[in-house]
Amino acid sequence: MLELPVYPYSRPGELDRPQEAPHPVVVVGGGLSGLSAALDLARRGVRVVVLDDDNTVGVRGLASRGMVWAQRTLDIFERLGVADEVVRKGVRWNLGRVLCRDAAVTSFRLQDQPDVRHNGFANLQQYYVEKFLVEALQREPLAELRWLNQVKTVRAEGDTVELEVGTPDGDYRTRAQWVLACDGANSGVRNALGLAPRVHDRTEDRWIIIDVILRTGEWPEERWTWLDASANDGRAVWRHKMADDTWRLDFQLAPDEDPAVATTEAAMRARVARLVGEGVAFDIAWFGAWGYRHECLEQLRSGRVLFVGDAAHLVAPFGARGGNGGIQDADNIGWKLALHLQGQAGEGLLDSYGLERKHAALENIRQARRSSRFVYPGAQASAALWRDAIIALAPTHDWAARMINTGRLCMPSIYPASSLVAQGHALAGVALPNVVLRRDAHTSLHQLLGPWFTALVLADELPSQRLTHPLLQWVAVGRHCDDDGRAALARQLRAQADDTTVWLIRPDQHVMAVLHTDDLHTLSERLQAAVNQPHTAREEA
Repeated sequence: MLELPVYPYSRPGELDRPQEAPHPVVVVGGGLSGLSAALDLARRGVRVVVLDDDNTVGVRGLASRGMVWAQRTLDIFERLGVADEVVRKGVRWNLGRVLCRDAAVTSFRLQDQPDVRHNGFANLQQYYVEKFLVEALQREPLAELRWLNQVKTVRAEGDTVELEVGTPDGDYRTRAQWVLACDGANSGVRNALGLAPRVHDRTEDRWIIIDVILRTGEWPEERWTWLDASANDGRAVWRHKMADDTWRLDFQLAPDEDPAVATTEAAMRARVARLVGEGVAFDIAWFGAWGYRHECLEQLRSGRVLFVGDAAHLVAPFGARGGNGGIQDADNIGWKLALHLQGQAGEGLLDSYGLERKHAALENIRQARRSSRFVYPGAQASAALWRDAIIALAPTHDWAARMINTGRLCMPSIYPASSLVAQGHALAGVALPNVVLRRDAHTSLHQLLGPWFTALVLADELPSQRLTHPLLQWVAVGRHCDDDGRAALARQLRAQADDTTVWLIRPDQHVMAVLHTDDLHTLSERLQAAVNQPHTAREEA
């Protein structure tokens, strides 16, 4: 079990001397999205200051909160240099079971994905992930972490943002060219600017998380979901394995159950004992009662403040869409803000962040809502009847088993309506699969990508007529492949390794366009449009 680090407070320079120039970027909030965004910016050459009102990772002690890190997140962590630590410490399962009234309904085995660098996902407590991100930031000379710095007020000042910050040594004021508000569901920055998210729906469905340390060998490392579990008085239960022999248990509460009573030591121990068996020893590592709602800001940008993660949108935890979505937010805004600050892109590029990530947030809300309705149809009689029919048919009908929805794992966002993405190809807007090219050399496709835009040619040779541009790197992928790698590319990209098609990849690893050699003359125009033209939403088909 991790002993949470306590990071030292340092006296900010603004308390002793006037600020000479505004910080390029101030990140408010040292959680998942804030740390990821700050690390991305620092690695792209942008000086960044992180303000966090705490001095450790996680919240309220050993609160694991998020704990399932999807394949796309691991690819992002690979670029940020922390994926190996997350995977090494994390736990992976490949078999999931669904039970109803304690009887097996269906099971599923996650398909191995040998074609790609990260085979699936990793289960790991959020405080470990944040710790790895902090340690990576501490190695970056352009990053400054300010612990015990609480933002009190936020005010637009022309082409800067002024923040009043409280510290153990008193309050100070600081200015930033841009602010990333990564300060969570109850965002103080959002409140200071008088912004309120649109609430799409609320639920009366409430749960209690109890993370337990259980050193019994009787539980296989599998994901189990009980619908109507007898051990929870006919309500749902989830079970996930994490690091350090710790299991995440989610218990659905009764509609009239008092969370304050449910979270007493005696009540929690009795509830867990009914599930794991009387006489089985366990320790409670952390607990917390929660409900959920779906909400999203109408605009993810307010002047020079950009909202990231839970400060921008909230989604039910079904499918682990909250933390993973926030990390994808950070992945989207980092390169855009860096290019703008370095004079390589106009301010209009930043508008594409809100368009793309709001689209992703609403898709996450749609998917999580479907899962929540299946798990808890509530007073909707028709929904309950439909669910019960599916559960009854699932043991003997594969099509019904596939309709059981207890939480589809977060998938990479696709940006089909973004003006930053060309139309006309099936993979336009998707995250480029991180295909394994050579196993003996541990080479994968994302390792070949440049820091900004990349033109990938799957063949061994580059086209003779190709654009030279300071933001563009050309790569002939075939030179880096063995035979298995060529076959994997063909499967994942639906193109042969000798194909002369050019894949234009964005700095966040999403496919911007797929061009034939006859269209290479449009590359310069495409890049200039991407970084300098205003971006608006394209009407979706």
